[in-house]
Amino acid sequence: MTLTLLDIYNSVASQAWSMFDDEVDTAAEFENVLISSINKALSDLWCSTDFPFRRKTEDLLLMEGEQGYPLPDGNLVERNVDGKKGYCVSINGKYLEYVEGIPNISEEKGTPEYFRIDNQNIYFYPVPDKFYEVYTEYYTLAIGTDETGKSLYSLKNDTDTIDIPEKLEELFKNALITKTMLYAIASEHDENYSSYKKQFETAYKLLLKYTTGINPERKVIF
Repeated sequence: MTLTLLDIYNSVASQAWSMFDDEVDTAAEFENVLISSINKALSDLWCSTDFPFRRKTEDLLLMEGEQGYPLPDGNLVERNVDGKKGYCVSINGKYLEYVEGIPNISEEKGTPEYFRIDNQNIYFYPVPDKFYEVYTEYYTLAIGTDETGKSLYSLKNDTDTIDIPEKLEELFKNALITKTMLYAIASEHDENYSSYKKQFETAYKLLLKYTTGINPERKVIF
């Protein structure tokens, strides 16, 4: 099964106390207010923690004399290095050291050993003296793909899909549906709001349990 926006839309629309038609077939029949609620809930859920399925890799190709490159589309995976902040950025299996500010070696050329991050760019030091391939690991912000495989940050068309493993789709879907209903209901004073809030907390705890190993008894603050 592939989790598409059409499937999510009809599943949300079929929930108790929903005011939306749950038998739509195409994006042309979507109601904007429900699409908005789905995307808000999806963004919240997707960025709520570093789910393993968000972890991606990207190779940066460094050219001679060029030290600044766009960061991968997300947050670099952090690693602890003797109590200091580090990231999963490496050349030939060797992790590069993260530094803040501009190092004194900024004018030197050679094999990069350090890097810094500034304004969504990553800078390498020494300045590359030849071609290098840098391996990075990061948590993507892209939540899915369209039918051509293009990365998406919100869902719009009925065939747009959420990029998660099939075995986790039902758990993720349950959390997404109940979170969407909170946005669709909007008012915390609505008699149905607390019911969906409890359903969401349960669904979210299960999602955490089977993806990140977090204790499902932990209080969800979301």
